[in-house]
Amino acid sequence: MTPDSSAPRDSSGACLRAAGSSSTALSPVRKIALIQRFLPSRSRGGVGHFTHGLANALSARGHAVTVFSQDPAPDAARYDVVRVPVADTRLAPLAFPVALRRCDFRGFDVIHAQGDEQWLSRHGLPPVVRTLHGSSLAEAWFNGVRGRSPRRFALHLYFYLMELIADLRADRVAGVSAGTGRHFPRMHAVVPNGIDVERFASAGRAATKSAAPSIIFMGELVSRKRGAWLVDVFLKTVRARIANAELWLVSPDRSRRADATPANGVHHLEVLDDTDLAARLAQAWVMCLPSAYEGFGRPYAEAMAAGTVAAATPNPGADDVLDRGRAGVLADDASLGAALVAVLGDADRRAELIAIGRRRAAEYDWPHVAARYEALYDEAVAGR
Repeated sequence: MTPDSSAPRDSSGACLRAAGSSSTALSPVRKIALIQRFLPSRSRGGVGHFTHGLANALSARGHAVTVFSQDPAPDAARYDVVRVPVADTRLAPLAFPVALRRCDFRGFDVIHAQGDEQWLSRHGLPPVVRTLHGSSLAEAWFNGVRGRSPRRFALHLYFYLMELIADLRADRVAGVSAGTGRHFPRMHAVVPNGIDVERFASAGRAATKSAAPSIIFMGELVSRKRGAWLVDVFLKTVRARIANAELWLVSPDRSRRADATPANGVHHLEVLDDTDLAARLAQAWVMCLPSAYEGFGRPYAEAMAAGTVAAATPNPGADDVLDRGRAGVLADDASLGAALVAVLGDADRRAELIAIGRRRAAEYDWPHVAARYEALYDEAVAGR
């Protein structure tokens, strides 16, 4: 079934058309098919947010954009969504790539996949651009081996093999950071993820920094994000040196430490909506995400746009976004606590990093990212 058909179908696993608001879009320059299994309508996953943002940015630039996904269109979508039904969502990572083979992509100028296109036949199809949002081989190490999870190790290793196949078959390959290419034979360009710079900048202009020195963390505590470890560092080093320091945990998890309480400066904020998250991010003195691995690391860019110092331990995403430590705090595990104490205690240094960070964040605004993908689409089409 082609995405131009007006008759939705739900039989035989056929692709279903679910309209966004692209019917009011400008005259298209290209017809672009984006492939992404999950979207913000059902998931908080970073790649889904990337796809939604890029699709809206490309639509705003005049392209006709259709996203192929198992999820419906988010409320703010300026693009169309073709539903790709998967009978059992628990098996979606395995079933979705197979279901995609039943979709008709022949009416598009280019296919831009975030994953799952490895089994698509190339016969009669437009060129394929693939974005590598990181390396599942690295995920297998950090979530599987170091996380002591045989299941995650096997799953991420399978995903890595699929990434390798996709990398070798695509017409053009983009990585979200320079470090992404370490585990792949082909990568034609580095194109970072985008953010809505104005949304975070406006939150920064409206916010007043917290009275007490504050650090905000966003993500799961027991994962490669290493929130639980940050709690340990905060209580052992930061709070011991700065008696009124606070750690704000924006996470679905709660620390297992009995002393991780408001009385000791640790505040569990759980999960916030986008507006409240941007406001909290702008109020914090420092955003710290000490991930063992990030392909890109959207929170670093969002923090900088909001006028908050970003801090991290080295990983491919943080290395790129923080410009090897020139645009934020980048410290190894042994030094992170002392580095956080130092920046919390130095107003001039914070002001310097905030100014640098705001300039750096402007590079990740959606129009800039969309323009770089347009150039990659042109290369892919010209190469056919």
